[in-house]
Parts: sequence; structure tokens; C-alpha cells
Amino acid sequence: MNIELRLVGRLKEYRQSQEPLEVSAGVSVTQVLALIGIPDDEAGMVAVNGTSIARKDRPNQQLEEGDSMTVLAPVHGG
Repeated sequence: MNIELRLVGRLKEYRQSQEPLEVSAGVSVTQVLALIGIPDDEAGMVAVNGTSIARKDRPNQQLEEGDSMTVLAPVHGG
């Protein structure tokens, strides 16, 4: 199945392609992050179809065909 994947800011280095990402059915948010090589601590905010997914819920949040997943790096500073 295919999902849309949008990496924001410095996370763009993990995947240059704008094409949909092909993944297995039933894949979780955590599994997608691992698949493209983003360490858990580098994925700040993750949203699926515009809804933020809490870090604790990422292993259980399964994606479906055509879902859109956006990943932002954590914001540091003051």
C-alpha cells in the first residue's frame, strides 16, 4: 500500500523522494519512522491525516492506504 510522507525541515535528509512511500499493510507510525531511518528522538511531532499522534500511541497507530503522515523535528531553544 502507499502513504504520503512529508518530512519537514532537517528531516528531509532522510528521504528526498516526493513519491508516495510503499509500505506493508498494517504498518505503524513507529515502523514507518524506522523504515526511513529516523531515530525516535528526532521525530518531534507526527501527524496522520492532520491529527497529531502522541509518542506513546505511535507503535499502535496503524496506517491505511492513502494516509498522509507528516513528521517534524523537535523544536529546541528558548
